[in-house]
Amino acid sequence: MNELLNKYRKDKLTPPELTELKDNVNSKSDTEIEEEMRNIWLGEDIDTSAVDEEMIKRIKTNCDQAIGKKRINLSSFARWAQIAAAILLPVFIAFSIYLYHENSLILSNEMLVTTGKAERATITLPDGTIVSLNAESALKYMPKDYNKKERKIDFNGEGYFQVHRDQHVPFLIDARGLHIEVLGTTFNLYVRDTDNQAILTLEEGSVSLLSVQNNQKVILKKNQKAILDQATGQITVFDDENVNEMSAWRRGDMIFRNTELSEVIRTIEESYDVAMTVECKDCLKDSFTGTLPINDLNEVLEVLEQSYHLKATLNGKKIIMR
Repeated sequence: MNELLNKYRKDKLTPPELTELKDNVNSKSDTEIEEEMRNIWLGEDIDTSAVDEEMIKRIKTNCDQAIGKKRINLSSFARWAQIAAAILLPVFIAFSIYLYHENSLILSNEMLVTTGKAERATITLPDGTIVSLNAESALKYMPKDYNKKERKIDFNGEGYFQVHRDQHVPFLIDARGLHIEVLGTTFNLYVRDTDNQAILTLEEGSVSLLSVQNNQKVILKKNQKAILDQATGQITVFDDENVNEMSAWRRGDMIFRNTELSEVIRTIEESYDVAMTVECKDCLKDSFTGTLPINDLNEVLEVLEQSYHLKATLNGKKIIMR
């Protein structure tokens, strides 16, 4: 268990090892866990190179002063307490150094949250902002800088943002081709390295968008959609009463309006982690309007079969439609 705990503190556990550690902890009593942790604290050689010497001195001085107050008219109990304090002082200092060191490592490291194919996740940032990530998305930020003068993240993929309002600390997003600034608002952002467009649909509040390529700046209002052309850097804004359709993936749906079948196929591949081949070249340019589920592949294929007179054949994660 010691080896697993050591790897856990260094963030090097594999998923199977994390499961093993959880099972190990759950199988032990609080007393047994306490004893194992005590042995680790007393026996482990802790690296204090990253700890401020002045902080160590202040901790020791405070402890010495606290102990020194009891030197007058000590009772038998107080004498034993003094002895115990003298014994535990090194443990206390070592533990304080360890916590300070671990906290410094956490703050200095970049926080990264990602989702793979067919995966979705929801996270809450330190300021209370809630972000739902669609498949194959990534969000990262620096904990030591976040929520001080600004709340800055880097983003790629698709996400639904419910930004906590703070007029003194703006929420900033760096994404491919875009700088985005908000105070408190709700919107869906689609920006992928593999796509020639970035799309932001605003449900509540207002958002400022800046094109990296040509410095065009636009202010987006409620029920508006902004589309960035990655090739030119041009941002186009539309009024759209159906902006919430863009975030339908959060409710388990994929909504398409006059969308080319090739784009529909690409979205299905991302959502279900499959590879699709359509043996009908003319079909791929046809438009599709409708709603497909995000958690029922058989229903999706049935709709496509009936709409385009095709027959689907499944082989593992490969799908051929003839």
